[in-house]
Amino acid sequence: MKRFHWTSFDVRSLLPAMWESEIRELARTRRREKDLVPTSVTSRESATVEKVPVMTVAGLIVKEELRWLYALYHGVFRDLAQDCSAEPVTTARDDRYGVVLNVQEGPAMRYECHVDSNPIEGLLYCTTHAPGDGGELVVANSTEANDVDSVEDDGSVVYPIAGNLIFFDARDFAHYVRRLVNEDALRIVAAMNFYTPSSPEVHRPPDLNRHLFGAD
Repeated sequence: MKRFHWTSFDVRSLLPAMWESEIRELARTRRREKDLVPTSVTSRESATVEKVPVMTVAGLIVKEELRWLYALYHGVFRDLAQDCSAEPVTTARDDRYGVVLNVQEGPAMRYECHVDSNPIEGLLYCTTHAPGDGGELVVANSTEANDVDSVEDDGSVVYPIAGNLIFFDARDFAHYVRRLVNEDALRIVAAMNFYTPSSPEVHRPPDLNRHLFGAD
C-alpha cells in the first residue's frame, strides 16, 4: 500500500545562535502577500474555493539576507535529503524557489491544498505550534484525496517544532496547512525543493511559477 510518510531531523545544532530572530525579522519586514487562485496543475482545492491568501519571502531575498540558510540548503541539508533517497539529490538551480519562507499570521490564512511537483520537499520549521494552536501540516494518507475535506478525513498531521527539518515526497499526496487559532500567532517555515534524476527540475510544471510568483 502506498501511504504517506516523512523523515525528521533535529538540526538546531547546525543553526546559528540568532537564527530564529533573524528569520522572524525578515518574515515581518520582507514578506509579500498574494492571493493564490487554485487553478495550477498542482492545486487540489474544491470548486468553491476561489482564492487562498498567502504570504512568502521570495527565494532571492532569502539568498541575500539569510546566506547561512542558503548555504545549508545547498550543503548539509542537501546531504540529509540524500539520506532519504536512493537516487542522487540536487538542489534547485533557480533561486526563486530553491528555498523560500512561507508565512502565516492569525486565523485568516492557511496554505493552499496542493500536491508537490518535486520529489523531495524539505521543511525547516522556524516557529513552534502546540497541538490545538493550528498551523499543522496535514497530508493525505491516500492518493485519492483532492481537497481539504478529503485530506482531513484521513491525513497525517505534522506539528511544527522550531529547529526540526522534515523531508517527504508528496507528489501524489494532497496536503495543506491549517489556519492558526490565535490572532497574534505567527507561523514561519523555510520550504526547500530538491530533485532527482527521475524527477528533475526541468519537469517543474510550466504554470507553477506564474501561479506562485505571477511570472514565468
